[in-house]
Amino acid sequence: MLKEFWRSISFIGMKPSYGDKLRKRISLTNQFCFITFFICLLSGLNNYLLGDTYSAIIVEFSAFFCVVVFWMNASGYHRVATSSFLIVISGIIFFFDSYSGIESGTYLYYFPLILAISFLHDFKEKRLLIFHLTLPIILLIINLSTHYGLFWSNHLTAADQYRMFCFNILCSSSAIGFFMYLTISNNIREGEVFQQRLNERKATEQAIKHALTEKEILLAEIHHRVKNNLAIITSLFNLQISTVENDEARNILLESKNRVKSMALIHDRLYKSENMSDVDFAKYTKELIDEIQYSYPTISESVIVNTHISNIKLNVNTAIPCGLILNELLTNCYKYAFKGRSNGVIDIEFTSIGNMLRLMVRDNGVGLKENYKDSESLGMVVIQSLSEQLDGNYKFTVDNGTKFELKFEQVVPV
Repeated sequence: MLKEFWRSISFIGMKPSYGDKLRKRISLTNQFCFITFFICLLSGLNNYLLGDTYSAIIVEFSAFFCVVVFWMNASGYHRVATSSFLIVISGIIFFFDSYSGIESGTYLYYFPLILAISFLHDFKEKRLLIFHLTLPIILLIINLSTHYGLFWSNHLTAADQYRMFCFNILCSSSAIGFFMYLTISNNIREGEVFQQRLNERKATEQAIKHALTEKEILLAEIHHRVKNNLAIITSLFNLQISTVENDEARNILLESKNRVKSMALIHDRLYKSENMSDVDFAKYTKELIDEIQYSYPTISESVIVNTHISNIKLNVNTAIPCGLILNELLTNCYKYAFKGRSNGVIDIEFTSIGNMLRLMVRDNGVGLKENYKDSESLGMVVIQSLSEQLDGNYKFTVDNGTKFELKFEQVVPV
């Protein structure tokens, strides 16, 4: 019953949407205010029994102000409630310290007040903290400098002051002890809440890691299956090529097989990669060159391929179009560039310039025909379509061979 009552006092004006910092301030303000209310009631009764009705009325009025603070918190004026409470308490201590003299020990209440100020504010609120700490010090200095003569009461005897000192030292010490108890209890609760949240966060992280591991396994399986399916298609092309005698048909099937193989290599790279979303394009290019050389064995030995590939990783949406474009260009080089020649050179460059990527393929072959722009060959259509898919700009240059250059913006993963 008592615990529920204390809880209801602490939670006056509290809302579930409030953050931890505000909830702590509201709770401590309510608790400190209730303690002050209780002390004021006892102090007023003590002064009344000493025959000082005037001071007893003022003290009881101070208890009434504590009720006003509760109302402010309940109405949502939390910062005003806290500051008003501390200012009024500073003023009350100042008044009764001067009223009853230094012998009464009223100044002892400054110690729990300073504790309350420290507990209710943090160092991020420097102005408020400095103001509330400075105010009681200034008021104490005023009483000292005026020799406690501003509100001095001649009705109090030395015996009355001694009894007041005994009462005040008991109440102020009790208030300090209780304030410290509240703060320690609050810190323990905060520690328990923090530990609970830490445990929840660890559990969430474990769940995320588990889900991420499952996702990586699933992605690896997907890439593996796609690669295997494309390998089956490649094998079917090989079987079909072996049964076809027409050279033109064989070339068409071979080019189609190489296109499928270029996509299969992407998924193979992803499957072997630690990062399931990025392709090491340098390693991919080497494998693609080996595959195309294997497809054209009669000319491969007389063609030198030079590569200059920067350490660039591409996501799958960029790697597949780039791989297909490179496949078309290399296939054209091996098929047409070196006809009637005993040797040839192909240069491949893939570099980054700022946030732009540049793919360049150059050969020293016979060069494209003048009407290559009007060509409706599948290879040219594929290059044009994939360049547009990458939002890139490409061009062919014919000068002692053919040079292809494609520039497009690098997509940075979010």
